[in-house]
Amino acid sequence: MTISGSGPRMLPTERMTPRRQLEMIDVMAELGGTGRASLLGSTIASRMGMARKTVSRAAGFLTQAGLTQPLRSSWALTEVGLSLARLRGTDSARARLLLRDHWKDIWFQQVAVRFLTSGPLDEQEFAKHLSAGLPGRPERAVYLVEWMTYALLIERDELGQVSLPVAQRRPDGPPSAGPEPQSLLDPLFSAPVTQISALPDDQFIALMGAYRTVFSSLTPGNAKRSAS
Repeated sequence: MTISGSGPRMLPTERMTPRRQLEMIDVMAELGGTGRASLLGSTIASRMGMARKTVSRAAGFLTQAGLTQPLRSSWALTEVGLSLARLRGTDSARARLLLRDHWKDIWFQQVAVRFLTSGPLDEQEFAKHLSAGLPGRPERAVYLVEWMTYALLIERDELGQVSLPVAQRRPDGPPSAGPEPQSLLDPLFSAPVTQISALPDDQFIALMGAYRTVFSSLTPGNAKRSAS
């Protein structure tokens, strides 16, 4: 199940970083159990050592994002929210991929496709597009950029430029910066295993996918089909 792009738009609260918001999901999974029991805001706040009002503000965005659901004065995780919490403890890459698929049609991903298809933008400029017409402090849109980066919806480089992942870019879009390796196999045999395993989740997944494609094309059966 994915979240539709229609409906009200809300930015994350500026009172809690995305990392702490993810911790809030973890806490709700721990306290609510496999049955996803509803929890009072005061219970969550007490466990996290913060004000109940802060928890309520965070729950607004998490509800819009399909990770929590309101029940009067309490909240419960959705099935996706519980799955995210479980995966975060065992497989961070799959957790991020789950969120990416869950949010592929949500409104802020539609904004990303609209403004990033033609090329990268500065993080602050992209944040302004996200917050256009919405109330709140500028930090809220910046936090949404962080959420989108975590969910692999966008990529952010060391210069603060954000862009769509390679698979979503237009064929005639700007080329990637830096020289390409002479062979797709070069990084596999020249880079230390520790260097490859230290890559960010999105880069590691993309690299493994490239290797899988190359090795598949080199098998005898596939080679014959390619030659015919």
